[in-house]
Amino acid sequence: MLKLAQAKTNRREFLVRSAATAAGTFMSIGLPALGSSAAKAEGMSSFTPSIWFTLTPDGKVTMHIVKCEMGQHIGTGLAQVIAEELEVNWEDVRLDTPLESVENFAIYGLAYTVNSGSITTEFDRISRAGAAGRMALVEAGAKVLGANATDCRAENSRVIDNVSGRSIGYGEIIQKVKIDRKFAYPEDFKAIKIKQPGQYKIIGKSIPALDIPAKTNGQAKYGIDVFRPNMVYGALVIPRTRYASKVKSIDDSEARKIPGFVKAVKIDDSMGKCTGWVVALAEKFPAAVKAAKALKVDVDPGPYGGLNLKDLFAEYAQTTKNTDAGANWVLEGDVDKALASADKVLEVEYTTDMVCHATMEPLNATAEFVNGEWHIYSGTQSTSFARMTLTAYLSKVLNQKPEDLKIFVHESLVGGGFGGKQDYDEILAAAYCAKEVGRPVKLIQTRESTFATSFPRTPTYHKVKAGLKNGQLVAMNQDICCGWMGPRFSVGKKYGSDWLQLDSWDAKKEDIDQWSIGGSDHWYDVENKRVRAFNSDRTTWAVQASALRTVSNSYNMFVVESFMDEVAHALGRDPVELRLAMLNGKGASRGIPNAGYAPGTPSDYYMDRLWISLPWTTDKSWPGYESTTVGGALRLANCLRVAAGKAGWGKTLPPNTGLGVAVSSAEERQSPTWVAGVAEVTVDTSTGRYKINRLTVAMDPGTVINPRNATAQIQGAALWGASQVMAERLTLKDGGIEQSNFHDYTPIRLADVPPIDVELIDSGHHPSGVGEPASTVVAPAVANAIYNAVGVRVRHMPITAEAILEGLKRKA
Repeated sequence: MLKLAQAKTNRREFLVRSAATAAGTFMSIGLPALGSSAAKAEGMSSFTPSIWFTLTPDGKVTMHIVKCEMGQHIGTGLAQVIAEELEVNWEDVRLDTPLESVENFAIYGLAYTVNSGSITTEFDRISRAGAAGRMALVEAGAKVLGANATDCRAENSRVIDNVSGRSIGYGEIIQKVKIDRKFAYPEDFKAIKIKQPGQYKIIGKSIPALDIPAKTNGQAKYGIDVFRPNMVYGALVIPRTRYASKVKSIDDSEARKIPGFVKAVKIDDSMGKCTGWVVALAEKFPAAVKAAKALKVDVDPGPYGGLNLKDLFAEYAQTTKNTDAGANWVLEGDVDKALASADKVLEVEYTTDMVCHATMEPLNATAEFVNGEWHIYSGTQSTSFARMTLTAYLSKVLNQKPEDLKIFVHESLVGGGFGGKQDYDEILAAAYCAKEVGRPVKLIQTRESTFATSFPRTPTYHKVKAGLKNGQLVAMNQDICCGWMGPRFSVGKKYGSDWLQLDSWDAKKEDIDQWSIGGSDHWYDVENKRVRAFNSDRTTWAVQASALRTVSNSYNMFVVESFMDEVAHALGRDPVELRLAMLNGKGASRGIPNAGYAPGTPSDYYMDRLWISLPWTTDKSWPGYESTTVGGALRLANCLRVAAGKAGWGKTLPPNTGLGVAVSSAEERQSPTWVAGVAEVTVDTSTGRYKINRLTVAMDPGTVINPRNATAQIQGAALWGASQVMAERLTLKDGGIEQSNFHDYTPIRLADVPPIDVELIDSGHHPSGVGEPASTVVAPAVANAIYNAVGVRVRHMPITAEAILEGLKRKA
């Protein structure tokens, strides 16, 4: 996969690409071919100074967004960054999305939207691109005005001569002259100066998102809205198990009685995708759903046919008894010695259940083969990986060379992603059905089949120890056993690469799946600390463990922050005071100082080159953006002070009501966003039911691009966290997911939604992500609030009324 993405050149003419190459491949831009009369005119039919935007003679600027839009308004955020340096009138800004293809991949790089990383990774690059475009326009505008470029400035889509006061619009400039100013990559870009926070006009403003009007008037198109002429609809027969079942035979006699039924298709699962899948095709979707239910499919349930969730938890507890089997994710000091000499050792176990993405838009894909080309229409978090995965699949099932396949992926708006739309089974199945039936196929998962084939967050088991001495936490050990998602993508030394897996922090250099263990490498100053990672390979495959909003932070922060409160109470110290004392910037984890890197230190985030736009960086070739670790634990402590103060920490509360606190550095240690949360919770001691009265979140994401949008994302993330801790739970029985719809998988209901106060701390540092981190502080804050309210510690997520009631009985 990585080889497909690597560019062979280290230098390229980055700006002023030919219009036919840089912009002609966009869905919504039509440009004249090279050599046409329009292209030979004195002016320009369009000005595309970089891969990120195009200016047309009417003065409109179209920002080309390769990140998927799934409710986070990423197009608006990226456009604000470009517009800031380009000095463009915001009213003239438009958005479009490149079509994914081999050709466009060579121009734009990987289209991939995950880890709250879009603004973080692109901010510096697109700022410089906008500034370079402005410089070229100022020079061209000065030429038209007969002025010196040094006497001119750009403002509000116009170039203004400071001496005479005359001005000319951007659109007029490209009508009159050709711009041939070139900037070499990367040398010239390094020299471009970009604005400082005090100079911003557009960044930091709560500009309404550009995608909102279409979403509110019905014009917005999601994957589920796609229609192709002569297409048939597909509905999935719910597989016997989540993974590795095999179809033995299909009886379609009853399905053939349903009007409109076309065919039952057994999906080729020889690549380990779509295992046990049978799709019913019909002229209308309701008929396809009926046919899917009518089909009688004989299935071999496979190796996981008798597996239950309780079996996995028992396996985890047994696995961690062999400590030598664990890989050291964190290893600082001498943990065993410090525990042995401690005044007191606190040892507890935590567990968390599976949860799934439960997006409002069910999974879907439309596939069409026309004129020798495959066209895929879907809302996905990576059109690039979708194309690559489908290329490998079709190459196998069609027995064609990958380079002979022409595949185009048309991105749609995504009706909720949360990490759940970066697997591509629906796309593969739709394409296979289209091959079988010779017509376009629109495969729509029902809510029931979406749950049955979901890619959930792994269940987890944690054994945690603390050594307490002289009123201090002197040692901490956390053993984590769960399914690792990396092996599903064939990454790591076991598969012949060292890509996207991190080494253990010892001489063994074992692969560790950072997506499954991250978050345990916290920012507290603990002299002796160790985190051991244990992989449950059976879990990985049986449930298809995958990424879900904040990946492993969602459970590791629950454990670390709940346990930190347990430590505080065992020491007789205030939980806020203890955290502030330990968030002092001293110490380190995995080679990253708790103080963060020094200001100006370039980011060393291992994912940067994966999802950053082309041109691909080589070592020291690009002026790396400042690491978001800068400031470290002290920035996190500041968030805690703000959240605790805003929530009224220490105030007198009604009976059975408590405040709980938690901090987080999600997404990962190399790319943190600093956030603290406080939950106020009231418990009904007669039933165990509890109510979250209010959530308070303080976040320092560095530079805030759009405060209103950032606040909305933080509130949405906090609701996600509240939903997970209160109710969400997937269970496994006989290898299959038991839950089937929102009657037995219960996200938070409107009546349970608390007020959410958000305090944004615009520290002026390099921007970090805001869409996910706040979700990680809610569960531990709620758990800690429950303990402070009624003295019951629940060490399992979700926290149920039954668990609280049982705790109250034990306490009595």
